[in-house]
Amino acid sequence: MKGQDYKTALVKHLIEMQHQAVSNARQAMEDAQEEANEYGNPKDQYDGFRNQQIQRKDMFARQLSKAISNLDVLNRIDLEKKHDVVGYGALVITDKAIFFVAIGIGITKFKDEDVDEDVAVISMLVPLFHAMKEKRVGDVFSFNKQEYKILDII
Repeated sequence: MKGQDYKTALVKHLIEMQHQAVSNARQAMEDAQEEANEYGNPKDQYDGFRNQQIQRKDMFARQLSKAISNLDVLNRIDLEKKHDVVGYGALVITDKAIFFVAIGIGITKFKDEDVDEDVAVISMLVPLFHAMKEKRVGDVFSFNKQEYKILDII
């Protein structure tokens, strides 16, 4: 059965993933800026390469901002809190899937000791969360014409 140690390991894994996303976005931003600088000024009015690199840099800046925001959300999770109902920071074990309510990154592969499984990491803004919000162990909720029974909330 999954417990507090599983949840702690999952949060640590997610924080590591977001640190990697921050690092990747920073490097990509630097690379795009460097390419734009090396290219110099546009050669003529139809030369959009430099502008394309600036747009790439801006896109990576948005990704960097999102990863930093995700890190903030993950770091604010109280790992000692006991959850009676589904809410922020809850690990929800159902008969069909495992959900973690924190940030919206979707399904992630999680390996912990002898466990290798998919965990759906969702934010509180998605419809799936609203379907399970405030539910307790033993409750059933429906989403996309599927019923899920909550087996445990950690």
